[in-house]
Amino acid sequence: MLNEFRGLTAALAGVAGLALAPAAHAGLGEGVASVARDHATLHARATNVVPMQAYDLHEMTSQDGSRVREYVTRAGTVFAVTFNTRTMPDLKALLGDRYAEYVAVTNARRTNHKVFAISTPSLVLQIVKLPRGFSGSAHVPTLLPEGFSSRDLR
Repeated sequence: MLNEFRGLTAALAGVAGLALAPAAHAGLGEGVASVARDHATLHARATNVVPMQAYDLHEMTSQDGSRVREYVTRAGTVFAVTFNTRTMPDLKALLGDRYAEYVAVTNARRTNHKVFAISTPSLVLQIVKLPRGFSGSAHVPTLLPEGFSSRDLR
């Protein structure tokens, strides 16, 4: 079952990566300018920016109803992403430099085929395979703004 999840994840990420290769994406730890590029890449029909006390929440909704939220510090750094999508999003794009860590952990351990979770000092990630899509969140613990908790991710 794990191999099935890994295969599905790798295949979808690979296809998305090839299809979107020339486009840049917001990745964990990257700047706010990359969020605008995600809007174009997702063909988002709506983007909503909600200013919070210590960060801004950028929410994009695509034509098929998929939703990606990117959390950006006041200094302009993406510190977390969440998604609720019909297909597996391009994790290489969303995780940025932390994608290699995700791949290493995925290859080294067995997990439930519907839930994948890792927690390291530089990446906390959870992906749930739903009957009609995927839901997940990822954040960099060291980049969380003061007063922000991972429970605030939605």
